[in-house]
Amino acid sequence: MSAKRPLVGGQTPTSTPTPLLWAEVHLDALINNLKVVRRILKNQKTEVLAIVKADAYGHGMVPVAKALQKGGVNFFGVATLDEAMALRKALPAARILVLGSCHRSQVRLFIRHRITPTVSSAEDARFFEEAAPENGRFPVHVKIDTGMGRLGVWHEHAEDFVLEIARMENITVEGLYTHFSRADHSEKIHTLDQLDCFEKVIARLEARGVRARYRHAANSLGVIRFKKSHLNLVRPGIILYGLRPSDEKLPRGIRPILSLKTRIAFLKDAGKGRVLSYGATHRVSRPTRIATLPVGYSHGYRWALSNKSHVIVRGRACPVVGRVTMDQTLVDVGALPSAKRWDEVTLIGQDGAIRVLAEDLARWIGTIPYEIVCGLSSRIPRIYKRFTRNESKRSRAGCHRVYNSLE
Repeated sequence: MSAKRPLVGGQTPTSTPTPLLWAEVHLDALINNLKVVRRILKNQKTEVLAIVKADAYGHGMVPVAKALQKGGVNFFGVATLDEAMALRKALPAARILVLGSCHRSQVRLFIRHRITPTVSSAEDARFFEEAAPENGRFPVHVKIDTGMGRLGVWHEHAEDFVLEIARMENITVEGLYTHFSRADHSEKIHTLDQLDCFEKVIARLEARGVRARYRHAANSLGVIRFKKSHLNLVRPGIILYGLRPSDEKLPRGIRPILSLKTRIAFLKDAGKGRVLSYGATHRVSRPTRIATLPVGYSHGYRWALSNKSHVIVRGRACPVVGRVTMDQTLVDVGALPSAKRWDEVTLIGQDGAIRVLAEDLARWIGTIPYEIVCGLSSRIPRIYKRFTRNESKRSRAGCHRVYNSLE
């Protein structure tokens, strides 16, 4: 029998190392948010194309998409071919739309892996017409620009453009879509004008015999604020993750699905007059205790949060003091004498009656919540909580990632 590996001083036997920094993603809350989105749709026959680009806004594309598929979603939107191929490997039967551009060199991969492209130009269309197999018309979605100014053919030219594509032999226009540029604005007229332009293009095309299977315009704010835009497919993104896309109030029942947590890695007393962290931007005004957290801007906890944010320790808000550094952040816990080394700390989420939202972090540094969650580094292991009646358990995949990150 081989000798057991001795434990290093202070260690206790454990099957999984204790994480020092991790994000919990609550899949039950994700499915709840999906149900809320479906409930508020104008037409219950309208399908959902779930946006899972940017690693599902930092929440983890594959686990999130798998959960959504179990919730009845079978159409997903991503930004790039790389994202689409990773998703295809995980979900062999799902429909996948790439919302971004594609290069000619990528066309055969789109076709081979049954990934639907966005077509914004005649050049794009010809690439797929030339590469698509004969007798197997390959589906594409055409983006119509009604005022965003990014990808897409201008709506004034869209009718002739779509008719040209519809005459091609090896591809078919499966979808037509547009994107709102000011859906968050208090004045709704601009978005309604965009929708009107889009619907007129659709009507003219249908009058000339071209009817796309899917017509979609509603992003998260479209779903919330513009029921007329629901059409027969909607593209919810950030609201699925329980985050507010603007100052607009979220529908009742939508809640955040991600919590970001760490632990107190070190504690020390700091006397009056001590200066802390780079640049000495914080001077201690009274004797206190300083906690060091193993999280910094390399993990996505932004440098701009220095001396501005707070975290939650034992149900109490504690301020971040001094500059956030690459891998560590300092917090004043002097008002919490019970704080101990390795206590759990909530960076995003709720502990007791106190909570810190991604929207709070965004407001403190003058950005948007999209940037906060999308900026969470892959260095942070995600722990996925399953659907159980009681306390959710960590998924095997999540725990495995935690263990590997600490080896």
